[in-house]
Amino acid sequence: MPTTTDGLNNEQLAAALDTEGAVLVTAGAGSGKTRLLTHRIAHIIRDLGVPAYNVLAITFTNKAAEEMKNRLYSLLPDASDIWVSTFHSMCARILRRHSAVIGYGQNFTIYSQEESERLIKQTVKECWPQMDDGGATAKLAAQTISSAKNDGYSPEQMLENYSGYRDIELIADVYAEYEKRLKAYNAMDFDDLLLKTYELFSRSEEILLSYCRKFRYIHVDEFQDTNEIQYGLVRLLASGNGNIFVVGDEDQSIYGWRGAYVANMQSFIEDFGAKLYKLERNYRSTKNILTLANKLIKNNTSRIDKNLWTESGAGEPPVFYKARSETGEADFIVNTIRKLISDGYRPHDFAVLMRVNALTRTLEQRFMQYSLPYKVYGGFKFFDRKEVKDIIAYLRVISNKYDEEAITRIINFPKRGIGDTTVEKIREYCTASGKCFYDAITGDIPTLGQSVMTKVSAFGKLLEKLNEYAKVSDVAELSEKIIELARIKEAYSDDTEENTTRKLNIDDFISSAHEFVNNRGGTLNDFLQEVTLYTEGDDEANDCVYLSTVHSAKGMEFRCVFIAGAEEGLFPLSRASDVPDELEEERRLMYVA
Repeated sequence: MPTTTDGLNNEQLAAALDTEGAVLVTAGAGSGKTRLLTHRIAHIIRDLGVPAYNVLAITFTNKAAEEMKNRLYSLLPDASDIWVSTFHSMCARILRRHSAVIGYGQNFTIYSQEESERLIKQTVKECWPQMDDGGATAKLAAQTISSAKNDGYSPEQMLENYSGYRDIELIADVYAEYEKRLKAYNAMDFDDLLLKTYELFSRSEEILLSYCRKFRYIHVDEFQDTNEIQYGLVRLLASGNGNIFVVGDEDQSIYGWRGAYVANMQSFIEDFGAKLYKLERNYRSTKNILTLANKLIKNNTSRIDKNLWTESGAGEPPVFYKARSETGEADFIVNTIRKLISDGYRPHDFAVLMRVNALTRTLEQRFMQYSLPYKVYGGFKFFDRKEVKDIIAYLRVISNKYDEEAITRIINFPKRGIGDTTVEKIREYCTASGKCFYDAITGDIPTLGQSVMTKVSAFGKLLEKLNEYAKVSDVAELSEKIIELARIKEAYSDDTEENTTRKLNIDDFISSAHEFVNNRGGTLNDFLQEVTLYTEGDDEANDCVYLSTVHSAKGMEFRCVFIAGAEEGLFPLSRASDVPDELEEERRLMYVA
């Protein structure tokens, strides 16, 4: 059996042997932090004789927890008594044991994000019918409530601390009613698992002390990704023995939009009087890559200073290619990949990373054109994205008025107050009258009430107007007119990262239509046929080039990486230019890439 400190370098060894009190390790990318964590835990149990059930290890994903368990099993004869889990699974385990203290049954249900959003939507519909706009208010409420719970706020505290938020008075009321319903259903959402555990510890000193006695040695991985409530849980659990060991890299904190609070790293040092260790030796990258990364991240001020180094060779120098257009950039990437494949590389050696997945469209077209296998990792291919498929549906109806599937897709997008019940009544009328769906909605449907018919007629008139434009417009002009008259961009008016991406996708769709007109020409039907062919790529191919956002690719490694769209407005996003904290996160994201 290997010794507990086998294979640790000097930096790792010093941190592993420092087992008492609060310790923070700022671990640079590729510096072996998982090895450090597992060997430190093995040292505590085997060399110091601490029972395995007195050790807690928390990480952020189930995959990371499984990897840690497997490594511990290779170092220890029996690691089954160590609590190795995510924050959420740890809290669920604790709450199952003590749920009665906070008024829940032991068999409480845990709602998924989809189930939570559905309950919030139902709550708005039943309690505030005047605000039932098809789900937009409910979605905003769900996002705001989740943020409040991550910050540890009750509805009253949210109202006080989020005073500048849109519709905050209504959302605070929705939050309160949503909580009542969860309690009545004996259910918790994912955010509740953290918040209710914090409430449990705050309400019962006896229960908190029992876990403080149990967890004599606490370890937290990816500490830079903790939010306010997770940090609060760590402080409570460590309040007994004070033996708390956290590992993270503030330079890789890229989830601020999800509630992660990068300042927790610095706060930990101050709150706990923690000793600081730095893992600066990198085992993954070459000297040229690290030089570039170090030079970039030094521009951030919210960080603990460190400088990654490696004993690896210099490696290939990073290449900067300034293209004249998005098409030129795609051509450079594809031609470089083709050349390297001819030199012996495989498609899976390559990744093309970008800030937002709106940039994949031109790349996808070039990959299809040259028969290069590819996969859009962690997202949909460009022409499969909802906002793009919605515009295509409008085009399909103009091309073919009998396309009922396309009509029903867009009859209530953007929101027009035409629900599923109305659609079903129209369908019944069509069956009885022998009319097609298009003719019905552009005529009169006597089975509908006047107010509903007014909404349906407005949609029918929109389609008729678009059909008139189609007679004198090419596909690019027609697409622009659809977006304008249907007010599609206004459906994504809230200032969120998701909506920013959707609007970029819409702009890119227009670019694709102009490219079709300028380079290939043809009819609307030709364009729709070409789009359909682009959506039939092989998603199952393993030996393929990966197209991915940087967020989705974090933790993965590739032999050759391209970073596309590195320009002001795209990477970094335009909205970050005047907000120092957001600009620093954009810089951290480039550092991860």
